[in-house]
Amino acid sequence: MSQRSFPRQPFSILLMCGALFLLSASFGCGAPEKEKAPVVPVQVTPVRKAPIEEVVSAEAVVFPVQQAVVMPKISSTIKEFLVRRGSRVKKGQLLAILENADLSAAAEQSKGEFEQAEAGYSTATGANLPQQIQKAELDATAAKASFDAQQKVYESRKELFQQGALPRRDLDSAEVALAQARTQSEVAQRQLADLRRI
Repeated sequence: MSQRSFPRQPFSILLMCGALFLLSASFGCGAPEKEKAPVVPVQVTPVRKAPIEEVVSAEAVVFPVQQAVVMPKISSTIKEFLVRRGSRVKKGQLLAILENADLSAAAEQSKGEFEQAEAGYSTATGANLPQQIQKAELDATAAKASFDAQQKVYESRKELFQQGALPRRDLDSAEVALAQARTQSEVAQRQLADLRRI
């Protein structure tokens, strides 16, 4: 077999390019170099128990964990506070006592106005009461008489209907008229009883 010879120069260039490629690939795949953190000088002192030597005063805003708005059901001036600002309170605890002099005066005034109105009503109804009672008695008597008359009409029509001499609708209309007369009589009796109670 014959051996073929390659020119040496292109082969050596090719070999050199491959080596350079491998060398550059090995440097490029490495982890990037981290920047060094700046060194800060620190002074270290051992812990010891001692009185406070330095006091710092500063302005600040303090917020509570929970807060609530307290509103009374009525508006009045405060007579006495039962708790101090910032104190712990419980639900339902009495916090302050309100002035009630103006409320008591208003209640007395309302009571007086009510009594005055009641007296005016008694006077107005008392003046007309005998006339109203007399009218109610007449109305009750008339309603009772009307009911009794309708009762007799209903009974006679019922008897005629049972004998076959009267159609059913006439009996029904007599029954309706009887129910209306009964209601009017009961209303008139109730009105008379109410007036007699006054």
